[in-house]
Amino acid sequence: MQTGNRVFGLREEKLPGRQFFEIPWKGYWITFSGAACDHNEWQTIQGRRCETQFNAAAIVGTGHLKIPPSFDNPALEAEFQARYYRTYRPVMLFGIGVGAVLFGLFGWLDRLLYPEQMKSLWWWRYVFSLPPVLIAGVMVALRRSPQGVQPFMALVATLVGWGTLGMIQTLPTTSYNIYYAGLMLIIFYAHSFVRLQFLWATLATLAILAGYEWLVWVARPDTPAREVISGHFFLVATTLGGMGASLAMEQDARQQFLLQRRLRRERRQLEAVNHELEALNRRLDEQAHRDELTGLANRRRFVEELERAWRDLKRQGQGTLSLIIMDIDHFKHYNDRFGHPAGDRCLQAVARVIGRFARRPRDLAARIGGEEFVILLPETPPRDAMTLATALRRAVRKKVKDPEGHPVTISLGVAAADAREALAPDKLLSRADQALYLSKRQGRDRVTLWRPELSKR
Repeated sequence: MQTGNRVFGLREEKLPGRQFFEIPWKGYWITFSGAACDHNEWQTIQGRRCETQFNAAAIVGTGHLKIPPSFDNPALEAEFQARYYRTYRPVMLFGIGVGAVLFGLFGWLDRLLYPEQMKSLWWWRYVFSLPPVLIAGVMVALRRSPQGVQPFMALVATLVGWGTLGMIQTLPTTSYNIYYAGLMLIIFYAHSFVRLQFLWATLATLAILAGYEWLVWVARPDTPAREVISGHFFLVATTLGGMGASLAMEQDARQQFLLQRRLRRERRQLEAVNHELEALNRRLDEQAHRDELTGLANRRRFVEELERAWRDLKRQGQGTLSLIIMDIDHFKHYNDRFGHPAGDRCLQAVARVIGRFARRPRDLAARIGGEEFVILLPETPPRDAMTLATALRRAVRKKVKDPEGHPVTISLGVAAADAREALAPDKLLSRADQALYLSKRQGRDRVTLWRPELSKR
């Protein structure tokens, strides 16, 4: 990968005391010798993200192969083991079940081919070998944690292999021995069908091969040379093939684990970004519908809510929609005398009082002009709206004072519309305006309810 300062890659990063060599793979960068990138984790280096796979060299086909495959980060390795067990537990159960059935059925061949040694063969098959297989099946079926499962299954595979070696020893050297083929089947089965990981499958296989060496050199020294040579050839070939298969499967499982982990993380990041965007949109929408000075709803929000309340009223076919409109008396004079900052404080104080009178969820208090405010009251008859407007007028007079201590007053107009009236929403606002105009003409600091005769003036 590296000769002097030459790098077999597409990018080299240098930081104080650290150096990184990176190769692009499937849309992202694989980092070699990257101390700043924790193994198998995403971090930021000068505004970029980098990722170290469990064996980047094996992925791109260069460099050394890490055997047995593992993650350097213990927490990540534990996470992989837990996910591997959850993913392949059904496969393990199926492999153990099928293996137990086949191993048991082969007892029929014992009886058919070697009736004289059948009892000894069955002892090795049904007493020595089969019970550990059944125990392994129960263990995988009941155990939710991966801890100890792989070593125990490797032990079971070893015992089954040794049991098969016991069957081979039971038969005389002059007999045609079918159990060498069974031994190869067990080795390949351990490396593939029961999803033993590379390390444990290899250890089980080496233990079986050690038993085979003991058999042909110690227990059966009279084994024909051609049988020893052919046995070694086929067993070693089966072992190497099984090791290659289990190594490839585990590499693929680890790569898929990292890819899925990365996708889950990016999905969480995307969801977090979406939540932030939604929250931002809500804030922007709220700002677009809220008066910045007073904190009440603005005219845009009021118009939308008025139209919505009017549609609801018409759809229900009954009820009354009331509207209170008000403005601060002599507010222009107030600004001229005390200044605009004092005028803003006055608006805020009046708005706080008005906001407390929009008590129900669908009530809406809004500022729709300079010193003009409204309260929208769905499902409120005119009498109740008048009572509320009168209490509001008194509250403002009592709680809001000018800089000299004099009370600030407001004039109010109240209008209501019945669901049976053929009336547009802006007409209701016009009626409230007419009532407000009458309050001002009659001396201000008062409440007027709209009546039909006001439209004729």
